[in-house]
Amino acid sequence: MNHILKSIDITVITLGRALTVMGCALALSVAIMLVYMFTHRRTGFRPAMLFTMMLLGPAVAIIVICIGSNIARAISIGGGLALIRFRNTVEDPRDIIYYYISIAAGIACGVGFIGFGAIAVGILLLFIVLLNLIGIDRFGGTGKRLRILIPESLDYDGVFDPVLKTYCRYYHLNRIKTQDYGTLLELDYRIVMKNKKQEKVFIDELRMRNGNLNISLVQNTMETL
Repeated sequence: MNHILKSIDITVITLGRALTVMGCALALSVAIMLVYMFTHRRTGFRPAMLFTMMLLGPAVAIIVICIGSNIARAISIGGGLALIRFRNTVEDPRDIIYYYISIAAGIACGVGFIGFGAIAVGILLLFIVLLNLIGIDRFGGTGKRLRILIPESLDYDGVFDPVLKTYCRYYHLNRIKTQDYGTLLELDYRIVMKNKKQEKVFIDELRMRNGNLNISLVQNTMETL
């Protein structure tokens, strides 16, 4: 067991060692990508996520090998990476853990702890699969986000409360925002429906009170605040 966890010597970089490190990092990244595809088989996923996950580990491993223990290299590479601006928004917060696992796998392989990296990543991926099979990532998924447009002249205080109390187990007004130069107001609620099958009737009753303006009802996980 101790032999598996032993670090390989990367103080002297040879072609064989470099290929071993990159190959192991790529193998772990592919395993992470496959688990990501499995856990998102119901909700779907973006191909760009698969591409990023597969290459993130080897890329990090290459950077770690190049840096080694040289502080000057670390500073220069850090300065170069600081020039890159990442503006991609992660739609599902659960996807962040896959990025971190990919980076951890690349670092572990880059410093030579291939055995430890494989065991650690394997345990984390197994745990993620078990949680997904149990369905714990879907607990509390009945929460939704309700947006109601109303005329600026309508007094919104309590006007929708009777309908919300009838169809919702929980509701809370998060935000009020003006639209169309102040001619409309948008009420942003977080709600938990008592019965999902009553959504159509629920929306119809809201439309009777907001002058038949736009109403949207979406899952909380699909939009950012």
